[in-house]
Amino acid sequence: MSTNTKTIAPAAKKAAGKAAAKAPRAKKPAAEGAAKKRVNKPRVLSQKQLLARQERREMREAERAERNAKRLLQKELEKKERLAAREVRKKQREADKLAERLARKEAKSAKKLARKLGRPGVPAIKKDMEIDHAELLKPWSERPLTGRDVDTLCKRFDLNSTEFAAALGLQNRFAFAKLLRSSKVIPFDVEMLCRLYDESPSPAPWRRYEADEVFRAMYGPLIDLVSKPGDDEDRSYVEMQYSKRFTSALDRSSSTAYRWMEKTEGSGARLVIELLLRKLMSMPNPREALERMSTIVHRVRGGDFETRGPAPLPGVPRSRRGRASGRSAARRGAAMPLPIRPLTL
Repeated sequence: MSTNTKTIAPAAKKAAGKAAAKAPRAKKPAAEGAAKKRVNKPRVLSQKQLLARQERREMREAERAERNAKRLLQKELEKKERLAAREVRKKQREADKLAERLARKEAKSAKKLARKLGRPGVPAIKKDMEIDHAELLKPWSERPLTGRDVDTLCKRFDLNSTEFAAALGLQNRFAFAKLLRSSKVIPFDVEMLCRLYDESPSPAPWRRYEADEVFRAMYGPLIDLVSKPGDDEDRSYVEMQYSKRFTSALDRSSSTAYRWMEKTEGSGARLVIELLLRKLMSMPNPREALERMSTIVHRVRGGDFETRGPAPLPGVPRSRRGRASGRSAARRGAAMPLPIRPLTL
């Protein structure tokens, strides 16, 4: 029994200590002076402070009203600016439309006038046009030749109408006989041939010349002189300009030179052009005779040969038009936008 009581006593002491630790502590009695609560007295502002507060409030309200007034004024100004800009754009659009309409009208008038007057340098007086009697009294150097002038040449050379029609390359002798009795203007190439016969009264030689051959004989040395040595592109351009001058001297379009150079059946020159080329090649200086006679015929018909077919000058930059060549495009680094792939079926 004694051993059990010894072992239980320390455990009982521990349990009693824990119970004492868990028990709530007793509150200390409050002091008597701390029982009264502190009451805050209302803060009463002085008259000066109230006036200062009122002034600050009025100042803030005045600033707010001023800001609102400025904001409204700014909105009104922006609205007026928008309306003014809208009016300006509207007037600008109307002015642009009017200018475009006037430009279109002027272009139409210029096109109509150009169609009426023809290309620059092209004679205004065409074949089969009637000439007044007062104009017929002028010398041949101041007016174009007519059918009556051809009749005068026919009698001067002591030829009948059939023989002179063959000399001029006109195969319809009935129409030629009718032409001799009229005052209509004869064709351009026929007038050039008549003036050459009047200047050099001899028939055209039997030797036949191709138009390409005559062009090479007349303008070949000039092409070599004007074009840049070793530059094929410049030589082609100069050759094209001289071919235009050659066809303009004969009152033909620039595309006629390509047709003459094809040398296919039906692409050759007319008989009157063949006779004119033969007569020119029989002259001492064929190119000078061609350009001099063409200048006279252009002038009396209201045209200008130098304006219609200007000659290229050496050392002057060439003005080329149209699409660039493949070599020029390659030089600029042009390439296809998308790579082309072979199609596999």
